[in-house]
Amino acid sequence: MLQKFVDYVKLTWDRKLTESTGGNMSIRIDDKIHITPTGFIKHFFSVEDIVITDMNGKQLAGRYRASSEIKMHLKIYKNRSDIESIFHAHPRNALICAINKIKINTHILPEAAFLLNKIAYLPYSQPGTEEFAQGFVNDVKGGCNTFVLENHGVTTCGKSIEAAFARLESLETCAYLSVMQELIDKKPNDIPLE
Repeated sequence: MLQKFVDYVKLTWDRKLTESTGGNMSIRIDDKIHITPTGFIKHFFSVEDIVITDMNGKQLAGRYRASSEIKMHLKIYKNRSDIESIFHAHPRNALICAINKIKINTHILPEAAFLLNKIAYLPYSQPGTEEFAQGFVNDVKGGCNTFVLENHGVTTCGKSIEAAFARLESLETCAYLSVMQELIDKKPNDIPLE
């Protein structure tokens, strides 16, 4: 499970879904959070770099400090027992949408319509703060798994590492298409919502 987590974290960087030291990812195993360290380039991430905390954020293991956005991960996990993985990243096209308040059209591809059926758009809040983490709670409790964060990035959640990553990559694909639609100034052909 830990090697799979490492592989998906590296894949996030390799597929340009985040930049440099940006983003943070985690998995929950029993009552422990395994998370990426703060200020770490994801391409070089290994099992030895994983930071382990309890459900209150107390560091239990790891040679580095946990991501500065651990509070967001903890709030989401504490409010949804079904979530086992969280990916927070800064994909380029989704960032364009987040900065310019462009709603990402997910009803143009069947897979995206299924995976991203509900997106919460959260106003800007200082990353790493309690206020930032608290901003997720209502939508998380309402069943939302995908968040676009104004002037910041995106966060996706899932019942597995694969599900959280799939939402992230699918969201970026839809964001790319949304940005291109804005550039060509043409309304897309949406699929029926059934």
